[in-house]
Amino acid sequence: MKIKGVNLGNWLVLEKWMSPGIYSGTTAEDETYLCLQLSENEKRARLKVHRDHYITGRDFAYLAEKGFNAVRLPVPFFVFEDVGPYVRCAEYVDLAMKWANDYGLRVLLDLHTVPGSQNGSDNAGLCGIVQWANHPHRVEMALSTLEQLALRYGQDAALLGIEVLNEPMPSDGALTARMGGAEPGIASRYPAADPEAARQNASYDRAWLERFYRDAYARIRKYLPPEKAVVFDDAFDMRHFADWLAAQSDFENVMLDTHQYLMLADWAGDVEPSLDSYVRYAAEQFAQEVAYGQARVPTIVGEWSLFNAMEGLQSASKEERRKVYAALARAQMDAFAGCEGWFYWCYKTLVDDLAWDCWDVGKCLSNGWLAL
Repeated sequence: MKIKGVNLGNWLVLEKWMSPGIYSGTTAEDETYLCLQLSENEKRARLKVHRDHYITGRDFAYLAEKGFNAVRLPVPFFVFEDVGPYVRCAEYVDLAMKWANDYGLRVLLDLHTVPGSQNGSDNAGLCGIVQWANHPHRVEMALSTLEQLALRYGQDAALLGIEVLNEPMPSDGALTARMGGAEPGIASRYPAADPEAARQNASYDRAWLERFYRDAYARIRKYLPPEKAVVFDDAFDMRHFADWLAAQSDFENVMLDTHQYLMLADWAGDVEPSLDSYVRYAAEQFAQEVAYGQARVPTIVGEWSLFNAMEGLQSASKEERRKVYAALARAQMDAFAGCEGWFYWCYKTLVDDLAWDCWDVGKCLSNGWLAL
């Protein structure tokens, strides 16, 4: 199956930029501090309303009707039980699996957060903090969650596989080097609410991540049938982890997930923002990275989007925006054509801003920017 999928981001793992309304009345920039700042009753009420309505069975029906065949579902480490300020959400994963079966979609379950954060960004639920890897009980919590996901959903016909961890950031990784050696990783882009806590940050290297990956594979595969994939994020270090994964001769049915974003090229200064430069970058850099991975192990592009840094795009005519975004979409899908498939980030946002429309699959489709 050639995967044409969408990420169900911001449903069970919140990201403020995608749905700022749920953060109203707080100063929180991430899910951790949202849960800490709200009262117990208000927190549970807001999360219930959000989870009940943000994604429903109608969304699965819509995606199937539009030609998508898979979803990547980010889940948090507290999916099965309340931990600290967080509220469990396993019943919604159960619904996702039911809806996927109802409408013929496959589901990639993606462990998107771990206690103490693996990268210090908002998508890990805790900005500016990287304190996971140096606490054995936190590592064990992540491994236990992966094992429980495999046990609970491993036999489900809709399950495509389980992804070990979203966007880990080793201190000796390629992205850290490209971003000027920020330590640890990308965390410096997301200031911590508690600077004192951030002073306890501790980085981890690729060798440590490889050991975690091996432990995670063993825990998942104990319950996951061989026809279901175990998926590993390349940690923005495609060549290293493609080679590493290909060398694991005892691994069965594994895939490599790479995230290819135009905005990362912007941040690293790899491109001057223009349609021509982006199209060229996709045809060269994206295509080469994906081809390198696919030549060694089945590879997916787990996240990509049309977001970019070109100026004046929002003030351009509707037709001009359509031409630009359609060209960006085609260039990237062409670059990804040789791999197992892709998942667009993301399905929807609740932001009334033209600049953010290109993150929303529904708007991309209705505006003629994206064609499957």
